[in-house]
Amino acid sequence: MNVVKYRKFFYTLSVLLFVGSIAAMSIWGFHLGIDFKGGSILEVEYPVARPAQTEVMNALAPLSLEASVRATGDKGYLIRMKEITPEEKTKLVSALGTFGTSTEKRFDSIGPVLGSEALRKALFSIVLVILAIVLFIAYAFRKVSEPISSWKYGIVAIVALVHDVIIPTGVYSILGHFLGYEIDTLFITAILVV
Repeated sequence: MNVVKYRKFFYTLSVLLFVGSIAAMSIWGFHLGIDFKGGSILEVEYPVARPAQTEVMNALAPLSLEASVRATGDKGYLIRMKEITPEEKTKLVSALGTFGTSTEKRFDSIGPVLGSEALRKALFSIVLVILAIVLFIAYAFRKVSEPISSWKYGIVAIVALVHDVIIPTGVYSILGHFLGYEIDTLFITAILVV
């Protein structure tokens, strides 16, 4: 495929994706995971077969835990919810026990203070990486000859970097709004890799 021949199409597509991503982030924001807003996570596994996801969600609904249930492995579920007390955890385990014996593989609880600190550090690390890239580009292209001056290479590289970070972040904002995908430390790691 001759990319240069169809450059206007690709420029238009890129601008539409970029603007759409900015709009999605502005309108819907982000669905932050418990890593950033605090909460509890419980992973359970059933010995034979796990019950249907809708049955588990219906069993947890009366507990008002704001729980999201995701399948994990062949026989388990990962349940993310607001921060819960030991009494609420007992009720949760009891509700899950109505489907048969389940094994608790892990239970973690993260407070909102730790979550806000993680968010601040994640944003700081993204800014630090961008600054390091700018400094590297300024150094690498310092002796570039004419007709193109070195600062233009730096500008193009930063525009490409911002473009490549904004579009996946906007897509994740849309997925978070419509499908409940949460931004967690793995997402921040992926953005830093980009």
